[in-house]
Amino acid sequence: MTETVQDFPKAFAVWFKHFSRWDPASFHGIKWHWSSGVMQPIGTVLRIRKEKVDRNLFKFSDLQPITIHFDGSIDRREVEPTREYTMDLFFARPGDIVVAKIDLKNGAVAIVPDQWRNVIVTNHFAVYEPDHSMLVPKFLHLIIQASFLKAHLWRNKVGAEGRKEVKLDYFESLEIPLPSLPIQQAIVDRWVKAQREIREAIEKVSILEKSITEMALKDAGIELYPLEKRQKSFLIYWDEIERWGVEFNRWKWKLSELLLSHKHPMVVLSDEAFINPTDNVLLSDDELVSFIPMEAVSDKTGEIAAPQIRKCREVKNGYTRFINDDVIWAKITPCMQNGKCAVARNLNNDIGFGSTEFHVIRSKDKNRLMPDYIWTLLRLGHLRQAAQRYFIGSAGQQRVPADFLANLQIPLPPVEIQKTIINSVRKAYSEITCEREAAEKKSLEIKAEIEALILGTKRIDI
Repeated sequence: MTETVQDFPKAFAVWFKHFSRWDPASFHGIKWHWSSGVMQPIGTVLRIRKEKVDRNLFKFSDLQPITIHFDGSIDRREVEPTREYTMDLFFARPGDIVVAKIDLKNGAVAIVPDQWRNVIVTNHFAVYEPDHSMLVPKFLHLIIQASFLKAHLWRNKVGAEGRKEVKLDYFESLEIPLPSLPIQQAIVDRWVKAQREIREAIEKVSILEKSITEMALKDAGIELYPLEKRQKSFLIYWDEIERWGVEFNRWKWKLSELLLSHKHPMVVLSDEAFINPTDNVLLSDDELVSFIPMEAVSDKTGEIAAPQIRKCREVKNGYTRFINDDVIWAKITPCMQNGKCAVARNLNNDIGFGSTEFHVIRSKDKNRLMPDYIWTLLRLGHLRQAAQRYFIGSAGQQRVPADFLANLQIPLPPVEIQKTIINSVRKAYSEITCEREAAEKKSLEIKAEIEALILGTKRIDI
């Protein structure tokens, strides 16, 4: 990839006229490859807008506050009907460029969509009207989102620790390339096309992920019961109530129906597997064991990607314990929904410890119920969606209780059929991994191409 930030030696000379602040890091500039004639300060194409909201003409409930994210996306925030802001509010009109001052260094700059009306911000934002005769607004947006530009802004933030930000006058003074409007638009069009290519690659992976396990199960005579809700007003018999709560009982399905088969016997999972078994640790404190934090389990592949090696004394208390061939399944949101589930293998000294947010499932007879078959079922998007019905705990810390797994009924085909299902799913996951790597590679290549076009190291045909 083209070098974008100049490499200065530890000792270097700078003209006084180039001083903007007393900080050596601020002299490390961006190596643009455009002719000097197209380089202009950002402020030449932006005009500050300070259009104050008249509280006598508008109620707060009629206005639309916004949030700007580091990737440059913009969201409308929920408005509480009775809430009122005491600070001054300012309008941002469709097409305006809005800067979140404190997070400008992170790229929090967005364009107000054309269809949005009555968008308002506080003094924590700056609103600019772009000069359309010199600037395609999305072109400036791409420049600000470029990794080299964000790095440059980070080096030039000032202020008290914890509140450092890029001052607007410095932002406005930054020189950027402003080639002709057709060239700016061509670069933007290439970016739009690139985003479409990336989305298509990601959607292809998503479709594969949703279909592979379901198809493998269907071929084996296992069906997924539809997750349907009753109408807002519904009647339910006492003997059908499993748990108190209107929302819980609004669902039509039961755990005995979640996975269905008319070809194979249905069994209760806890009859065939131990749920969160307890074991005595027979190792000395200095012996080494595997430690699996939540982040070590890949939600993409369903494998343990980066186990740690710890002394037994460090982890034997206060962590979840498991052994080789146990299935570990994340019970907390959002890890459960994301599919963090793996079969523990190659554990140091045959024992592992991990996050307390794992449930452990251990087959009582691996010649009857294979660990990888349990893993296949628990990674089903269908099952993960169903598990959310059983969440307990406060928002943001919700967990699936052990009784969801204990009472879950699963089809139990012969081991040979289980092996066929497992092999089919594993093969499909390998294909998905290849597709995902190709999509990620394409994304990186496109990012490098767009940044090269912005820097001027690559030219675009128009």
